[in-house]
Amino acid sequence: MINGKNKRVNYNDPNVASYIIRGNIYDRNSKLLAIEVPYYSCSFRVDKIQDLTSVATMCAPYLDMDIQDIITISNNYTYQALIKSRIDDDKVEEFKTFVDDNNLTNLVKIEKQYGRDYPYSFHSSQTIGFVGYDNNGLEGLEHTLNNILYPGPGLNETITYGEDVYLTIDMNIQYLCDLEVQRVNSEYSPESIVAIVMDAKNGEILAMSSYPWYDLNNFKESSIESRKNNTISMLYEPGSVFKIFSFAALLDLDQADFDEPFYCDGSYTFELNNQSFTINCSHAHGEVTKDTMLKYSCNGAISKWALETDSQDFYDKLIEFGFDSRVDLPLNGIARSRIQNTELWSLRSKPTIAFGQELLTTAINISRAATAISNKGVLVEPKLIKQIGDTPTQDSNSKRIIKEETAKMVLEDMVLATEEGGTATKASVDGVKVAAKTGTAQLLNEETKSYEDGTSLASTIAIVDADDPKYIIYFAAKSPSKNSIWGSNVASPAVKNIIEGLKSQNKLN
Repeated sequence: MINGKNKRVNYNDPNVASYIIRGNIYDRNSKLLAIEVPYYSCSFRVDKIQDLTSVATMCAPYLDMDIQDIITISNNYTYQALIKSRIDDDKVEEFKTFVDDNNLTNLVKIEKQYGRDYPYSFHSSQTIGFVGYDNNGLEGLEHTLNNILYPGPGLNETITYGEDVYLTIDMNIQYLCDLEVQRVNSEYSPESIVAIVMDAKNGEILAMSSYPWYDLNNFKESSIESRKNNTISMLYEPGSVFKIFSFAALLDLDQADFDEPFYCDGSYTFELNNQSFTINCSHAHGEVTKDTMLKYSCNGAISKWALETDSQDFYDKLIEFGFDSRVDLPLNGIARSRIQNTELWSLRSKPTIAFGQELLTTAINISRAATAISNKGVLVEPKLIKQIGDTPTQDSNSKRIIKEETAKMVLEDMVLATEEGGTATKASVDGVKVAAKTGTAQLLNEETKSYEDGTSLASTIAIVDADDPKYIIYFAAKSPSKNSIWGSNVASPAVKNIIEGLKSQNKLN
């Protein structure tokens, strides 16, 4: 081994495999996402080199390295120094010939190694992850599935092969998401962006984008922020997107007076314990019914209905949606959604929670909760691994949490939001029945426990086709700094473009 960093681990025990080849990672359509490939490294036998400057000068052009850098690396070792872990493929044969022709074979070692290559670069980078010099996974699925992809040496065999892993990810859909992430980043300059596309019926994750991202083939240049998978780790107050869940909970409990229309003059004032509280809307909505509340995204109406509903019942129903739990996926860093127990609520907590504040959640939690709306009231757990080796993984767990008619009503009301006068018109697509809900929320600073100017979350969630749901699409941008902060302007067009991409790929048929 070279300085303990050879990616191919050799074993000397004659009863076990001499080395292990790491399993590949594929998308659902067998597109290669991670593969073990051969390459060549260069090391110097510094204990034998008498004129280091001369050898470094001769080798530098083939290694694309500065002469002084080669000398500096060499001087750190007394026996053998790894100069370059991976020589450019187009220079290997020429370099080998040069070393042979100049009688440098005892001084310069060009050795075949095996390591990881990631054909899709930054696409799904945080999900896939990468391996270290010893071929063990360090991030993402490469890390969490390391024992499957890279097992210990087998008995009585020359080579041990790790299992191949097939993801639920569809790289064609992943591309659609990533194109929109790049466009939104260019147009609105947010701090970060998340996007998820999920199968509306079985919970399979078809795309999962987290920006900033990084190049898996050059992970050494990545930052800590770019390696974070914000779709699973970033907690935030979701804003009005959450109304589809709070509204479903209130409808299912059926304790509020939905028959009496709510008149919105731009705010809603209520009194509790001799204290007065005011909930503001973006503007006056006029008459709001249970059919149009989501269309107009009226804070006042949802607040009134929440106040008419028992606090513990409301809380328990939101918990059934998964908003006090962690999604079970084979990834590290998954955050747990949080809603405080009712004992800790203030007098205005219940209506505030109803329109998406005073709780913390993640993009994956929101996407999971939406399966109850798309799947006739049945919540389905997200799934990321489709197959290991030749064995398909088990279907996702599911459970009914709301009545079928409740899910149907929420879905129909989300369709109205994409029609004239609704907040999600920019998510509508010709020829496709889109159900959508937008959100624009101020973000809480966890340290100061206050809302800060210039921090917001612009988001949109959509379910398509509303008559026979196939996809859940969630898109959110954190703190867009130019042009607009509104979910209807920032996120809805991105959702629209993703839907149009699905349509062009014949995935809505």
